[in-house]
Amino acid sequence: MIGAPCTRLAAFRLWVALAAAAVSGAANADGSESQRFAAFLESVYQQNLAGSPQLATQLGSKAGYDRWNDTSEAALAKDAARVRANIRAAETRFDYAKLAASGQLQYRVFTDEQQLLLNRYRWRDHFYALNQIVGLHIDIPGTLTGAQPLETEDDARAYVRRISAARPALHQLVRRMQAQAEHGIFMPKTVYPLLIEGAQNVITGAPHDGGLDSQIFADFKRRVSRLDIAADRKSRWIEAAREALRRNLQPAYEELIEVLKDQGKRTPITGGVWQLPDGDAFYAFLVRQFTTSTMTPAEVHALGMRQVATVHAQIAAVMRTLGFNGSVREFMAKTKTDPRFYMADTDAGREEFLARAREIVRAMQAHIPQVFDSAAPSQLEIRRTDRYKEASAPSGFYEPGTLDGRRPGVVYLNLSDMRLQPTYELEDLLYHEGVPGHHMQIATIQMDAAIPKLRKVNEWWQDTAFVEGWGLYAERLGKDMGFYQDPYADLGRLTGELWRACRLVVDSGLHYKRWSRDEAIRYLQENSAAPDGTIVREVDRYIAVPGQATAFTVGMLKFVAERERARQALGSRFDLREYHHVVLESGYLPLWALEDRVSRWIASEQAASK
Repeated sequence: MIGAPCTRLAAFRLWVALAAAAVSGAANADGSESQRFAAFLESVYQQNLAGSPQLATQLGSKAGYDRWNDTSEAALAKDAARVRANIRAAETRFDYAKLAASGQLQYRVFTDEQQLLLNRYRWRDHFYALNQIVGLHIDIPGTLTGAQPLETEDDARAYVRRISAARPALHQLVRRMQAQAEHGIFMPKTVYPLLIEGAQNVITGAPHDGGLDSQIFADFKRRVSRLDIAADRKSRWIEAAREALRRNLQPAYEELIEVLKDQGKRTPITGGVWQLPDGDAFYAFLVRQFTTSTMTPAEVHALGMRQVATVHAQIAAVMRTLGFNGSVREFMAKTKTDPRFYMADTDAGREEFLARAREIVRAMQAHIPQVFDSAAPSQLEIRRTDRYKEASAPSGFYEPGTLDGRRPGVVYLNLSDMRLQPTYELEDLLYHEGVPGHHMQIATIQMDAAIPKLRKVNEWWQDTAFVEGWGLYAERLGKDMGFYQDPYADLGRLTGELWRACRLVVDSGLHYKRWSRDEAIRYLQENSAAPDGTIVREVDRYIAVPGQATAFTVGMLKFVAERERARQALGSRFDLREYHHVVLESGYLPLWALEDRVSRWIASEQAASK
């Protein structure tokens, strides 16, 4: 990472110092109370870290790095009890009125988040145990090859132990799936083949078969070869990894695959979660969770329809600029099949695509000081998506680096089929995933010592409207900054925004209005610019991950609305760079807390001008 990284202890001490300084000057705030609450949040963060070896590894810690998370029913019940205890502690140990304004916001966010965890625990049997995007079956190879340290013999030992530990961990996953099936909770039929293919990819290659080394084995061998130890010891560790893969990891994935095959034949689910027991109530909960709002599924669907119509009109304006006289649908169909917008489906074509992506990122990074106080405080790399993930991975996604700066943030691009990666969408994709999007957002939050660590870490389902809403907001921000000079690149921006608007319609259509999979596919074919292959893949994603797709547009509209509310209230005192600082300075937030923070900023600026 760029800059001077802090250790966890140093970061916490700095945070306490900054918090104390801020609180000492705050009216009607008691410094000791704010400091005590800051220490409490730190203790909860440390609890979370101790209870999740996978989280610890992602954050660069070696705590428990030879184990996987315990997902047994007993462990889940223990976690829920801990959450209840944390809520009681917050309510009984602290005087809310004595906290600084920032501490009061963190207090309300904390109690809101803890209540959400309890609600998720109550619905735990309804959540699909895995899907094409997240799950232990993906976490195992992703963690081992992307985050697991291997710089010493102790690290090699932990790596091998963690390979072996995959067997009991995956068995817990299998038992949960079997228990869910007994209560009528199956995954949708079209999802099972994708999961089987993804699981099979992990155990394809040596030492599982006669092919080239599997991803995990190749990673272990490559990194062990760099250790400063004798050659015979390197060979011994490689043999230990080979045995762990064959004797433990392979049988674990084979058991998972067999269960997936069996359930894939028996599942009655063909579409939305309305087919599950209490499915309508479950989906309403998911909408509230992912949007962090009080929106209902009906309101989500109506918003989506309005947004689709709005963006269609904007696309029509670009179409007229380009001299096309047909309908919007004809224009999109022509554009998405035009060969000049696709690079060769060869290794050379993929390298050219990656080179163009890196140049787009460099150009944006040079202009970031126009709209932010400083550049992203950590490095960003552009890479091809790991091949074992490509079959079901989106066109692009971002993975954060570590707090200590040893691992950079990465934007991964799915290059399995270049016919699914039109070049006119590349700018938009990179602004969303990289800068000024997720990398700018997440790296800024990670490296801000004043933000409680609890607000620097979120699961993929937490504060999704804030996280993904920012990514979509960043796409618009690129337009505001003068990018998308090519009309077709601007078309790419609009088709990206259209896609997210369509998601509102399709996700709520599948899970609330009870659309079939074919109806969802047909809607996207008629209203979006995406290739058919992407449409099918994405519909299966919305079926498998209900509710998540509703967060993007809802969050983006909130960021825009709060910016314009502040602009109107502050007039000439409005500073876009300060707005971006304000909305990111508290870490990941639900949307109601984002509005609260902007309101406090507006009031502070107005008071200062009197």
